[in-house]
Amino acid sequence: MLDLFKKITQKVEEVYKNTPPAIGVIGVSGVGKSSTLNSMFKTQLKTSATIRCTTEFSDHLVGTTVTNGPHEGKNAVLRVIDAPGLGEDIRQDPAYLKMYSENLPQCDVILYILSARNRAVALDQQYLKDLGEFYDKMVFGINQVDLVEPMDWDFAKNMPSENQESNIQEILSDRKSRIEDIIGREIKIIPYGAKQYYRLSNLFESIIDSCPEDRLWLFQIIKGFSAKDWLDKVEGISEEEKERILKSSNNK
Repeated sequence: MLDLFKKITQKVEEVYKNTPPAIGVIGVSGVGKSSTLNSMFKTQLKTSATIRCTTEFSDHLVGTTVTNGPHEGKNAVLRVIDAPGLGEDIRQDPAYLKMYSENLPQCDVILYILSARNRAVALDQQYLKDLGEFYDKMVFGINQVDLVEPMDWDFAKNMPSENQESNIQEILSDRKSRIEDIIGREIKIIPYGAKQYYRLSNLFESIIDSCPEDRLWLFQIIKGFSAKDWLDKVEGISEEEKERILKSSNNK
């Protein structure tokens, strides 16, 4: 029995090593794909507020440490695929869409990012029509909520002000409705702020929960993250305040 257990364990480790959980990150240029990856996975992808930075699909193996659960303390690996942003240059879109079609089948889950700052979603709607074959893999996030008007983010608590939160919920409802009209099913969109590490744990959990059944066991290995992993990176908040945020609202 012990030999059988060892063989099964070795097989699991072999599959995990050869085909680690793969997450693709896509969206229109400027929504903060690379910033999201840098904050979530401690990568160092180049970012810019003025020009596009990702012009090819980039493949990264990201090492993480499981923080709780049966695999606590163990190292885990994620494969993260960063896609070039669409909509930057109409001349590039056909080539980019071809790259999307070639690379996205390798992903277990696809994170489609929108920007809370951009009211126009026509480009997102059009590209989603072109990517219909991947709807069943998609998870949606709306980044840059810390920049929503009236831009009075509560930095002491690392949370939106009351006025911001009201506007964020209005934006969320609007984007949800307009995306659902295109893909023909109900979706969940996670509002977050990559640069503030706000609600990254919620976004991460949404990604993990959306993985395909036959690959779920691979993602379960790395599910042991908590909001504290990202909240610890936020500067200017006391340990007492961090604990209060975690207990009262799960950093939402």
